[in-house]
Amino acid sequence: MATKKAPELFYDESRFCGGCGHGIFNRILAEVLEEMDIVSDTIICSDIGCNHQFQFWMNVDAIVPPHGKMGAALTAMKRVRPDKNILTIAGDGGAYAIGLGETTSAALRNENVTMFVMNNTVFGMTGGQLAPTTMIGQKTASTPAGRNFDDNGENTDVFKLMKGMDIAYLARTSVTSPANINRTKKAVRKAIEKQQAGKGFSLVEVLVPCPTNWHMSPVDSMKHIDEVVSKVYELGEVIDR
Repeated sequence: MATKKAPELFYDESRFCGGCGHGIFNRILAEVLEEMDIVSDTIICSDIGCNHQFQFWMNVDAIVPPHGKMGAALTAMKRVRPDKNILTIAGDGGAYAIGLGETTSAALRNENVTMFVMNNTVFGMTGGQLAPTTMIGQKTASTPAGRNFDDNGENTDVFKLMKGMDIAYLARTSVTSPANINRTKKAVRKAIEKQQAGKGFSLVEVLVPCPTNWHMSPVDSMKHIDEVVSKVYELGEVIDR
């Protein structure tokens, strides 16, 4: 069986940990940009986190704002260059913790931008600490006994907040199987097409594994998403206008 070639805009190997879902998403996004023939017309706004490493092997224009400020930076970028496809690859910590205000404000204004948020339920780059998305009972570096409501509050599902907003597209996918990867790829393309059509704000959240900080094998990490994480953060399209 023929092996599918890597996207041409990859100029080096991925530096993510083995089994990390960020690398899978990078491949998905790169394929979409090439298939849509929009690499030269795209600027990616990078979060500060594991995800920002795409710059070290993807030959695409990028800007790196302060941590969590992607919603504000995307807004400025699109208003200055409305002719460009303005995207971000963000982590759940950056988009939903320090950047929650910027993310929701961009959505409330229905800014014509696209956010791709990788949800691995922890702060991955800094050692696997508690994130807004960390689930009740989940053990992390900063909650070794597991997250509990009294000490840490409820986990954050931003979709509960955004589902009532007047935005173009809101979807959650995963990368645990070929079928789910294909669904993610379709959602990525649709989100970009919404921006090209001037429909407004799109956010695609992707459930990705973090074997290093979950202390699981890559295979078990994928099973964990299917059996546990996706039961808390349900997959599917929530808004499609």
